[in-house]
Amino acid sequence: MSVPVAILWHQHQPYYKDLATGELAMPWVRLHGVKDYYGMAKLIEQCPGMRCTINLVPSMLAQLLDYVEHGATDPFLRHTELPAAEAQEKDALFILDHFFMAQWDRMIRVHPRYGELLELRRFGRRSAQSALDDFSAGDLLDLQVWFNLAWFHPISFEESPTLRELTKKARGFSEADKQELLRVQREVLAQVVPLHIELVNRGQLELTTTPFYHPILPLLCDMNLAREAMPRSALPVGHVALVEDAAQQVAKAVQFHTRIFGQPPTGLWPSEGSVAPEILPLLAQHGLRWLATDEEILSASLGIGLRGSMGRLERADLLYRGWRIGAEECGLNAVFRDHELSDLIGFQYQGWDGHRAAEDFHGRLQCAARENPAGDETLISVVLDGENCWEHYPDQGITFLRALYTRLAEGKGVFPSRVSEALKARPPSKRLDRLFAGSWINHDFYIWVGHAEDRKAWEYVYRVREDLVRETQRRGSKLPSELKKDETLADPALALAWEELYIAEGSDWYWWYGDDHTSGNDGAFDSLFRTHLKNIYRFLELPAPHFLDEPVKAFAQEARYTLPREALRVTLDGRATSYFEWIGAGRYLSEKEGGVMTAAKTPLVQQILFGYDKDHLCVRVDFYEVKPALQTDAAHPASQSSLLKSAPPVSAIQEAKTLKLVFSEPKGVQLLIEPGPPLKILHEGPWKGEARVAWDEVVEIQIPFNALFEERGKDVAFFVAAASQCGTSERFPRATSLSFAVPSENVEDQEWLV
Repeated sequence: MSVPVAILWHQHQPYYKDLATGELAMPWVRLHGVKDYYGMAKLIEQCPGMRCTINLVPSMLAQLLDYVEHGATDPFLRHTELPAAEAQEKDALFILDHFFMAQWDRMIRVHPRYGELLELRRFGRRSAQSALDDFSAGDLLDLQVWFNLAWFHPISFEESPTLRELTKKARGFSEADKQELLRVQREVLAQVVPLHIELVNRGQLELTTTPFYHPILPLLCDMNLAREAMPRSALPVGHVALVEDAAQQVAKAVQFHTRIFGQPPTGLWPSEGSVAPEILPLLAQHGLRWLATDEEILSASLGIGLRGSMGRLERADLLYRGWRIGAEECGLNAVFRDHELSDLIGFQYQGWDGHRAAEDFHGRLQCAARENPAGDETLISVVLDGENCWEHYPDQGITFLRALYTRLAEGKGVFPSRVSEALKARPPSKRLDRLFAGSWINHDFYIWVGHAEDRKAWEYVYRVREDLVRETQRRGSKLPSELKKDETLADPALALAWEELYIAEGSDWYWWYGDDHTSGNDGAFDSLFRTHLKNIYRFLELPAPHFLDEPVKAFAQEARYTLPREALRVTLDGRATSYFEWIGAGRYLSEKEGGVMTAAKTPLVQQILFGYDKDHLCVRVDFYEVKPALQTDAAHPASQSSLLKSAPPVSAIQEAKTLKLVFSEPKGVQLLIEPGPPLKILHEGPWKGEARVAWDEVVEIQIPFNALFEERGKDVAFFVAAASQCGTSERFPRATSLSFAVPSENVEDQEWLV
């Protein structure tokens, strides 16, 4: 008896679009669109006996349609369209830095001219600025063409005479050649959705969805769910259940999928395979009937190991089948992917000959099916990323996939099936009484909430959401969760603001935080995450809170400042009274910030000392001494024998017009100081007491902790903004805050005992 094999390809990219500008920050939806989203579907079309499932994440698909239907652009596309001969230096530097972003061995060096340009660039040995003189306008034009040409799927080269001619020409491209290339790119992108619809109508393909912006649904529903797998893990401060947002993400996904493909999805790949019992009613409520996740979730749910020594699968009877999950009224099924088989395609076969890899994989499937481990309900599930692995294969995986699909279509021992088709033919009889809360990676949520950076990002979301809810209610509008099924927010600004919040809840931002993953462009992802949150205030015409200017990603904090070490004994007189007065303070030096001291003008602030005593936050701001240029004695004209003398040094403190302490923790608190005379102190925000300030040789500030916080044990975070008499304003530090944990009330006793 032949056994069904359900392969699910997951197609996903982060949401790069800035709703305020309409531009996509990165080109990967466009480039994966012409390569993987098109090519993977064409390979299925070319093998009529092949059946499988493709998961299309709505936020990815929406961006692809932006290119097709609305002429969307991105910086890479704009720098492709720019005539090479008209490129300014900054444009050429962008091209030299970014147009080699492809797998070097499989996508660049396989094309001699593209490989030649890569060697000329000499990455890792010199900067783009150093390489610029070696690139002519013709070289830049060739690079513009090759970067886009290399991202087409091999099938497109088989279909398009234009692409074959450009490949044959190889060098010396014209602007007309480039325009033809971009025309083909647009045509291929426009075919992606119709091709998937055609394959569904043929019965070859099942299309599934994911919550709209790819959020981790369990973490939205209840952040405490992370502790099932990580019982001692810290959680974000102020975390709250966002079940309403989780429901919106699911509803939006189902509605979008139905509109694009003409029928609602019945299956779901939850973002990162993340599941928990709490999400099941949400899925059932919106018509979803099955989900897929990882075998480790099944193992943890059953409380038994599925594999023995050396990773050998010992409980195929449990893994190779569908399961009933959740309450009976939910009517939900689940399939659990074979982790090892999925990873063979994702990570192992890329170095193999394609035909041999297909033969090996097909043989493993036949062995797995031979004993029919779950009887009539036997179903082997393989689920993996359907785009990123192929660029590591010799020919984008086309030989492997064609050979595998052909073997599967023959039906010898195993045959290909869509997931819904297999579950309908063999309804699951076993029920999973308990569903473990976890993801496809180590059956936990560590990647998305296990790092301090993850938690900080979530705290940003919670704080911004509070403001958004408050503003929505102030405007007399319903919250999105209060709207009826076909009702929308009447206020366009509120609609955009809520959309930006849902975007910031996506899993991709948290994937790049922490130390376990890097994109090579983490700063850009961090900036885009905070841009989405800032846009909420932009659409509502409100000032964005200062903490959104602080990167979540830690960029060498120790190079910017040190932390306080012990309680201080400050004499508040505006003078450096003694060496020991501030010896235990944390210290920020403006010269430690790259580029500050190379500016044309010396910054106002030299250093900031900060720390605590028993009851106060203590801050001291030191200004630079500005030494005028040497001047000649008025009685003697300047000459080599002239007596040179300098005017007395002038401290920049005399140039300071205002000084402001801006707090990101506690939120919304500011202290504005004007030197006078008389000295002016203005408290802005929810103060519960008053600060004391002395302004003389230095500025010394004492702020009672009980003026900032209801209770101790929180973090305090602030930066200093200084404005000069001439109107210029400077921030210290430039892109983050000075932060430390507020000590307990008996800190002096504890430090004495130590």
